[in-house]
Amino acid sequence: MKVLVTGASGTVGSLVVRRLAEQGVPARGVVRRQQSATTLRGRELPGVEVVVADLANEAAVAPLMEGIDAVFLVAANVPDQLDQELFVIRAASAAGVGRLVKLSVGGASPDAPLALARVHHAAEQELTASGLTHTVLRPSFFMENLLQYIPWIDSSGSLPLPTGEGSMSMISSRDIADVAAAELMDVSTENRDLVLTGPEALTVGQALARVGEVLGQPLSHLDTTREEFLRRYMADGNTPEYAEDMATLYDGILRQGYGAGITDTVEKVTGNPPRTITDFARDHVADFAEVHEPVGD
Repeated sequence: MKVLVTGASGTVGSLVVRRLAEQGVPARGVVRRQQSATTLRGRELPGVEVVVADLANEAAVAPLMEGIDAVFLVAANVPDQLDQELFVIRAASAAGVGRLVKLSVGGASPDAPLALARVHHAAEQELTASGLTHTVLRPSFFMENLLQYIPWIDSSGSLPLPTGEGSMSMISSRDIADVAAAELMDVSTENRDLVLTGPEALTVGQALARVGEVLGQPLSHLDTTREEFLRRYMADGNTPEYAEDMATLYDGILRQGYGAGITDTVEKVTGNPPRTITDFARDHVADFAEVHEPVGD
């Protein structure tokens, strides 16, 4: 068996590649840039072939399927995301791939409030129509999303985000990758739609307090406005369109507690309970170390 992994240098894709290598499963990791390929090759993962390709170029996608039995599909949130996903699904179908595992989002629908969710819905429609045996993964809020906001933590240890007291069942990307690897190895013809969550629902404040306990310093949450979030998020280099999507996620969805549901899917699929926010903090102590060097506005 050989697995094609798109987004192989990304948060989840890189972990899927590593899981497959650890299990002795040959993989072809696809990245968009040569620099990413060099970094991935430097990790010396046994059985992993690294290929540079632009998935938005339909002609470049079909050759990637040669000798491939299963595909893990994840695409970055970029303007041509839908094209990338459609081209991969079509090429996988034409090549007779055994299973495609797609990383999606909760609430994907044609009229979803998030543009991202509407894109995923369109890709899922194509996947269903393709006849491919598939698994759709719908993870909750990634614990790793907190890492991008470390520079926003002020000198008192407070992080401003517009989530109020809304709880969310945050999940570790490692658990998502573990489920993905297990699904890629499945040889059944059953289609599955899996909602993945962490073990408990926490507010941002509760999650930060747990992280602070690991770091040995207090961390807290400061509720802020949608407008202030947009200002800072775009100042970090994000596009206005993506910033609006994230503001809606935080202020319009998570604030209301819509991300608080909990499932036991991770444990059912992998045999292991999902990682806790404390586990996540221990894995990222080095990343949070810069909290000791507060960054102002």
